[in-house]
Amino acid sequence: MTQQDQRGTEIWREADFARDWASNDGLADILEFPRRIAAAVVADDNTAPECVVDIGSGPGAFLAVFLDRFPSARGIWTDVSDTMLDIAKDNLGRFGDRVEYRLLDMTDLSAGAIPAGVNVITTSRAAHHLDRDGLFAFYAQAAALLAPGGWLVNLDHTGPADVWDARLRAVRKQFVPPASGRARHHHNYPLTSADDHLEAFAAAGISDVEIVWRAFFTCLFMGRVGS
Repeated sequence: MTQQDQRGTEIWREADFARDWASNDGLADILEFPRRIAAAVVADDNTAPECVVDIGSGPGAFLAVFLDRFPSARGIWTDVSDTMLDIAKDNLGRFGDRVEYRLLDMTDLSAGAIPAGVNVITTSRAAHHLDRDGLFAFYAQAAALLAPGGWLVNLDHTGPADVWDARLRAVRKQFVPPASGRARHHHNYPLTSADDHLEAFAAAGISDVEIVWRAFFTCLFMGRVGS
């Protein structure tokens, strides 16, 4: 793990910060739409995935969308934060024993907490804390855990070129609520670009990939492993 990646991970282990972030998430409602798109795309390809793993799951919103869409699927919640674990258990409690909870650092998916051959791996607003090398390593490790025909889904922030960064920041506040009241945390600037993500998918052996949804700095990347 690089020093940048470590800084991005450590803050989430702080209980007060994690609770503050979860209770002041201004994007929670906005991102419900691309999450449902992701589940619909997977459903069109595989109507009954057996196992969905959510990396850096936090409160568990992405995993909940998939478990609602696929009532026979089991889910594996993973995150580095004990506080997020408590929050997620409340949020996902309605799914009962369909959900397993595992504390896991996304920079080391080889730790054995995730079984091989899962059908879907999702992650949301976590990988942008990684630098380019860390992003490539994450995609490679995640892809290796997928079954043939499995899906790797990442809803994440990206860093556009300077001129577009300025343009988007100038108008974004008209559409997205300001993050007032939320404690700030480390970001690995400049954020990896959309091209970095696509290249990382390809390096991980996933050539069937697309940016399915995009708004301002946030993209929904979806890639399917070959059968």
